[in-house]
Amino acid sequence: MQDRPTAIELLQAARDFCERELGPSLSGRLRFQVRILQNILGTLEREWDQEEDALIAEWGRLKGVLGTDDIRPDTFGGLSSQVREWNLELAKRIRTGELDERSDELLAMLTDTIAEKIAIANPDYASSATSTGASERSTR
Repeated sequence: MQDRPTAIELLQAARDFCERELGPSLSGRLRFQVRILQNILGTLEREWDQEEDALIAEWGRLKGVLGTDDIRPDTFGGLSSQVREWNLELAKRIRTGELDERSDELLAMLTDTIAEKIAIANPDYASSATSTGASERSTR
């Protein structure tokens, strides 16, 4: 692990360069491509910063829905691998109808997991969807 600059700082610098220097000097398709690059760099920056916490939270939700007593893996790679495996198991149980009686719990778990993923991929969409969803729920 490098001390400085951190990976997040490098991503921020690249994104800032695209926004302040590169993008304004271009036009048309190349400018559009730079905007796409800025979005990619922003997503990578958020993943680097938030992904482990989101994965730990997803692991906890999956553990509850699947009813397992497994101990959380010590490494990010192990955690990521177990979450992938558990999601496959969850999909199997949904397909077989095993979780039909727990649909409210399942929906809440999936909603929270998807909200975390969207917050990393596109925080602007996540905040507008949250406020829209809240207003739709309050009118029901």
